[in-house]
Amino acid sequence: MEWLADTAVMIGMFLLRLGVPLAVTLVIAWALKRLDARWRREAELRLASLGRAIAAQCQYAGQTNPVCWVARRQVEGSLAAECRSCSQFALRKVA
Repeated sequence: MEWLADTAVMIGMFLLRLGVPLAVTLVIAWALKRLDARWRREAELRLASLGRAIAAQCQYAGQTNPVCWVARRQVEGSLAAECRSCSQFALRKVA
């Protein structure tokens, strides 16, 4: 019957050796996934508020044909840095 105890110890140590690192890895992955989701929500809120502030100051805001950032690019010759964070630019990335 000694072999049964030895076998149980071997199986237990094997599971312990694989189980603990696997559990730690899964917990870290879960925590990072939640942290990433929180950071994404914060970034979306920040971009939305920034986009509204930029749109309030933009003389091309509200244009639909062509879209405001396209009209500004045609007039100025290049895309302004503010347009990249505008919600209209995020909706239609063409060019």
